[in-house]
Amino acid sequence: MLRPEDIHRLCRLARLEITSTEVPDVSAKLSSIVAMVDELQAVETAGVAPMAHPLDRPQRLRPDTVTEVDR
Repeated sequence: MLRPEDIHRLCRLARLEITSTEVPDVSAKLSSIVAMVDELQAVETAGVAPMAHPLDRPQRLRPDTVTEVDR
């Protein structure tokens, strides 16, 4: 669980303003996010090729052409 000092520091860095009554709720939510990241990091991914897209289809890309002049 994150300490209230940690929450206030994170909010200051993110330029978010929260009240003292919101700290427990924010702490619980951030702690659950950290727990989920820990679960994801525990998954064995050795030998798994990275994917650009979860579906095995070519991506539709627009042509790389100039559409406006530089002023």
